[in-house]
Amino acid sequence: MRHLMIPLIFLFLASCGWHLPQGTTSGLIKKEDSFADPAKISQLKLTNALQYHQALEHLDPVDLASLSAARTLISNCVSDSLTRDSMFVDFNGFLNNLAAIYLENNEMVANQLANSPAPETVNTLKTSFAANGLLLYSREGSFSLEPQTKFLLQQFGNVLSGAYCEFLSIGCREQEAEFEKEGKIQVSADSLVNRILTWENFIQRNPGFISIRIAKENYAHYLSQFLAGADNSRAFDPETNHLNDSLKVTFESFVAKNPESSSGQLVKAYLEMLKSNDFIYCDKVDSFLLEKVYH
Repeated sequence: MRHLMIPLIFLFLASCGWHLPQGTTSGLIKKEDSFADPAKISQLKLTNALQYHQALEHLDPVDLASLSAARTLISNCVSDSLTRDSMFVDFNGFLNNLAAIYLENNEMVANQLANSPAPETVNTLKTSFAANGLLLYSREGSFSLEPQTKFLLQQFGNVLSGAYCEFLSIGCREQEAEFEKEGKIQVSADSLVNRILTWENFIQRNPGFISIRIAKENYAHYLSQFLAGADNSRAFDPETNHLNDSLKVTFESFVAKNPESSSGQLVKAYLEMLKSNDFIYCDKVDSFLLEKVYH
């Protein structure tokens, strides 16, 4: 019966009036592209991630109703939490793709947001998007969408593995406080340190986590920002290239408080490398980050 499931899915999708669209992963969606009815898709009872991946391929990537159908498929999955974790990875990709291309493919919404829209209009759209797990942001007069991690945790917290729920919980806390704006770090040094140690502990406790690559990327990003700073909040004085004195103290405190952690040992090695060059920026800084942080 298991071997018959995938063909049966295709028969079901055909009954929804679907034919395979081309070029739907990014950019403008062609008007002639056709997709399956999301209401019918959501009726499927899937048992593995491959079936889910195939179902997502038949949903309109710029239709908010597709998100509802995609969420329902995971919630109705009759398999274990690890299978649903695999499905969620695909869902997350689908959600991020929709967030990236929705506004350029929805002329009505794009027009509403054009030319300094009224606050009432923006708030109405924000409410509509929030109901589908999307945050509407405005930066420098330009609008964009971003998945809301808190919504994802609320929707899937009872069907995903403990590791994935923890992963999303960390993301929820981080999304509440903007980390960087216009090249300047917005959080305190203590908050940045907490993010580094949180991801280090998560990675150590969940080496087989399905999205471990993303967790490692988050860890590396925060660690690199701690060690070298951002474009407009650099660790080294732009005129003297000397390590900021306050940051040197922060590094030393971090090492003293976390001597056994991987991060503590790495920061200790970083300090020793800087000391050998009188705490002046040099090519060794970039080499250290590439070899020790982004390896």
